[in-house]
Amino acid sequence: VATVLFIVSLQLTFKLHSEDSTAGVVHKSLREFDGKVAANDSDETQLVPATNEDDSQSSMYKVIDRSKRIVIPDKDRSLAFVHIGKSGGSTISLLLRNGCIQAAEGETCEEERWKKFPGKVGETETIASQRIQFYLHVSNVDSGKMAEYYSRVSSIVVVARDPLDRWISAFLSRHPDNIDGMRLRNRAASLRAQARGQTPPIWAQKRVFGIDGVRNDQIHRVAYDGCYPNVQEFVDCATTDEPPSENDLYNTRIMFMEKAKMHFEQVTLNCRETCKEIAAATSRYIHHVRVNYEAYLKELPSDKEVFVIRTKSLWQDWVKVNNLLGSPNDVAIPDSINEGKVVNTQDKLPVRSNLSNEGRESLCKLLRNEYILYIDLLNRAVNLSDSDIKSALDDVHKNCPAILESIGRNSYKISKRRSTLKKNENTKT
Repeated sequence: VATVLFIVSLQLTFKLHSEDSTAGVVHKSLREFDGKVAANDSDETQLVPATNEDDSQSSMYKVIDRSKRIVIPDKDRSLAFVHIGKSGGSTISLLLRNGCIQAAEGETCEEERWKKFPGKVGETETIASQRIQFYLHVSNVDSGKMAEYYSRVSSIVVVARDPLDRWISAFLSRHPDNIDGMRLRNRAASLRAQARGQTPPIWAQKRVFGIDGVRNDQIHRVAYDGCYPNVQEFVDCATTDEPPSENDLYNTRIMFMEKAKMHFEQVTLNCRETCKEIAAATSRYIHHVRVNYEAYLKELPSDKEVFVIRTKSLWQDWVKVNNLLGSPNDVAIPDSINEGKVVNTQDKLPVRSNLSNEGRESLCKLLRNEYILYIDLLNRAVNLSDSDIKSALDDVHKNCPAILESIGRNSYKISKRRSTLKKNENTKT
């Protein structure tokens, strides 16, 4: 009996010791988590990376909150298409009978515009094309009438792309060397097609615009040349905390033809101010940076139904949206990469991104609010599953892990506060 009691005593001692050790680990983990939350509370821009992969995954998916989804009965559903720039909207707009700017003002687009698309895609009009009433893009945002446009419909279909990828694409698309490269490329492709007796691809028929007004266009060009010739130098310029100095100024000469007369003008640009205006989305120079998620979505009421077409899953989401809108069969999609390239070429442009890892982190911080809006849009999408959102968040984590983890921690705190308030209300009841 004494032997048995001794063994039981040893087992009990070992068990208590094990529980104390485990509790110590748990308490330590909670202290570390509380420390991260406190650090984030003290400075919203302070980004604390996760300590390991499990923490990272946990923070990533805390931002998933489908409570804001609104589903409209099909009989009451009316739709608009929102083309957020550099997200693949040009491709989808071509497949819509009302996929042109003037449709929002009640004017008609060219007839059977979807037939321009090659292959089976252009053979049949889709349900989405028949049901979407108008199209919204940059000029509609600039009109200041987005609230009125949204009031006309119950639902929107919107193209969405990871904010960092979208921002870099917007910046590079306006680089003067890339504008000139696109113009030369399009001209050469059109001439080759004409020599063969063929119709030029759709992308080659597009006009590549500069900035409105010949003088403004020249200032836009020298700003790129002298202030931010590439992505990394832009980020350095926009985020520097060095005291202002004469080095911020760029003096140069522009020339332009206006009213049949050549003009010469000496100009001085304050590069730091210009960079910060672009970063704040207030500069007129890079329109798809200025007209960002906030510009498109700030007037979108919370009671609107949202369908999202992700850039990376463009055709998959296009098929599903059509199915949800009543298509009895899957709509046709391009049979090959070459068919897709007829609409948007995938050829490389002269100037590409040279963003360093440090520069990426800085740009991610500038885009924090854009990521919040992007994630909110994903959460509101009635056509996206939780798995679809996780896939999009995986891409966000690759681009801006600290931002996603920061937003995730804040989502956790908000959720916890809501839960506490609900418990308190139930207790009072």
